[in-house]
Formats: sequence, C-alpha cells, structure tokens
Amino acid sequence: MTQKQWKMISTVISIIIVVVFALYKAFGEQKATNKSNTHSSSKTSQNASNSSFTGTNFDYFESMKKYPFKYVYGADGDTFHLSYEGKEFKVRLLIVDAPETAKEGKEAQPFADEAKKRTEELLTNAKKIEGSFDVGDHADKYDRALMYVYVDGKLLQDILIEEGLARVGYAYEPNTSLLKQFQEIEKKAKKRKKNIWEKDGYVTNKGYDTSVYK
Repeated sequence: MTQKQWKMISTVISIIIVVVFALYKAFGEQKATNKSNTHSSSKTSQNASNSSFTGTNFDYFESMKKYPFKYVYGADGDTFHLSYEGKEFKVRLLIVDAPETAKEGKEAQPFADEAKKRTEELLTNAKKIEGSFDVGDHADKYDRALMYVYVDGKLLQDILIEEGLARVGYAYEPNTSLLKQFQEIEKKAKKRKKNIWEKDGYVTNKGYDTSVYK
C-alpha cells in the first residue's frame, strides 16, 4: 500500500471519529434536555395540583404557618369541621384527646359533652380562627386535617388541656413541636384535679377508663 493510500485511509478514519463523537455529544445533550423537560413538567404538574385548595390536598398549606379558617360545625371536643376558601374539611386537633361523645350505641364518656360544648363555644364566638400544620403529615388515615387551631390568638389545645377537658395524647413524631408546652399545662390541670382529673384512674396513657365511675 502506497503512502498516498495510507494518508487517504487515515483521513477517512479521522472523519469517521469526528462524526461519531459529534453524534454522541448531540445524543447526550438531547437526552439531558429531555430529562430536564420531564422533571420540569413533573414539577409544574405538582405545583399546579397544589395551586389551590381542594378540600383534601392538605400539603397545600406550609408547615407551621398560620392560615385563616371558618368554623362550620362540631363533632366532639377534639374534632370538628372548618372551611378554607369555601372548601369544608374535618379537623383533628394535634396532640390532644378529649373524651368520646355518644356514638354507635356507646354512651358518652364523662366530660365528653362538656368538652364538645366548650370547643363549639370557643369556635362559634371567635372573631378570628387560625390554624397551622406541624412539620410531619398534614392529615391522618381518615383524611382529617391534623392541626393546631387558634381562637382569637389563643391556642385551642392549650385551653382544653388547661380546663381539664382533654389530655395530652396521640403524639407522633415529627408532629410534636408543641408537645412539651402541652405537657406542662397538663401537669397543672392534673394537680388542680380539674374535670377529667377529678377521679384518679379515669385518664390513662391509652385514653379514658370509664369503669372508675361505676
């Protein structure tokens, strides 16, 4: 093979290498662009789904930020219905447990009616109702919003615990930002033997033992 032929072959090989490299680079850039567009589209779609409150997408609300709500109606001392921008939903107060009202053939637990009445009274008479979510899940398995609720600037949980109408309970990490605060208030209510604390043994770690009243 002559030197001229070798030179020609070398030139062809060089051209092929350049073309292959160019195609590889172009393919890589296109793949990256597609991935970026897909991620952007997914993010845009997610943001769009949270752009307005539907009544069930509680992740719409930022954690530990207060929002204005309207009272609709009550269920018991720690559960009631609120609305936001016309969308109604059920609320379960964070880290407190009030006695259960009568339901499904079961009698009301002692102080259940008092707790319900007090909660309804506070929410009905409040000029301003605000609520916030902790840093963990914003709803429980029953699709109830897990919230701290404020009536005219006062935390509803604080009031119920202080008045002996609810115990500290159902504290699950990481939704425990105000747990210590509630526990301190509970100690004082227990010491004063207010309402649910009037009879030893009624309040337990799991709830309420009505047998002490029989």
